[in-house]
Amino acid sequence: MEKALSEAGKDSLEGDWTNLTIQDLFIVNLKAYRKLHHISQTQLAELCNSSTGYIGEIESGKRFPSVSMIERIAGAFKIESWHLFKNEPISPSPLYQPAKLAPTQKNEFMKMANSALSKILDNF
Repeated sequence: MEKALSEAGKDSLEGDWTNLTIQDLFIVNLKAYRKLHHISQTQLAELCNSSTGYIGEIESGKRFPSVSMIERIAGAFKIESWHLFKNEPISPSPLYQPAKLAPTQKNEFMKMANSALSKILDNF
């Protein structure tokens, strides 16, 4: 299986995805979503009420999760379960990208936020 994942480009998420098994697809997508969301195995385990060791065993292909666990993993990424079995590279969703403000917008926002905070604190 490691060879199939390696040939499919498991690290770069590029390459030939046609020869991957369902488990291989799940592993590639799980790792891609963890990377996309900057979530460690430990953090994912906590979000799924599981152990880091179990997440590691899933990612190494030693174990395959139950339907319930697949749903918890998907929930941790705020996606539907079927996304973990997609046979295509994962790309960042605009929903998960933070907004970037121009310096002038940032300064204006900070002035407004400070003004609003001052008014709130004046009432205490």
